Amino acid sequence: MANFTIGELIQSSTAGRLGIDNNPTPTVRVHLTETITLLESIRAEWEEYCAEHSLGTPAIRITSGYRSPELNKAVGGVKNSAHVAGYAADLQPVNGKQSEFERFLATDFSKMGYAFDQIIIEKSKTARWVHVGYKRPEDGKQRHQCFSLKV
Repeated sequence: MANFTIGELIQSSTAGRLGIDNNPTPTVRVHLTETITLLESIRAEWEEYCAEHSLGTPAIRITSGYRSPELNKAVGGVKNSAHVAGYAADLQPVNGKQSEFERFLATDFSKMGYAFDQIIIEKSKTARWVHVGYKRPEDGKQRHQCFSLKV
């Protein structure tokens, strides 16, 4: 059963509010499909982790996926963002167990042998999320980086 869709990855309330077209090119759609494969792996492993630790629902919310160049600029994203290439998603666990989700991705999932570029634990003054990048936009390589960032 699929847990993620391209529709979820391209949905943006900011784009809607600002009248920005956030429809991806055919190439970016292919990248989004690749990214969904990684997200499905994360969801399956998170489901097992949640069951083992009695954490409730393993559902995962995509807070930011694909961003057209115009949308990326509007939200203050870096110019070479993997979001623009369709190779990234920002995630939060629906069960509210953000600390456990961050720890799971950084210490468990990152060592399970899945292909990924970056897992970045991100925090702002008002929110927390995990940025998951599938490939590096410049060359398609996967660096297997995992770190924290305050924005």
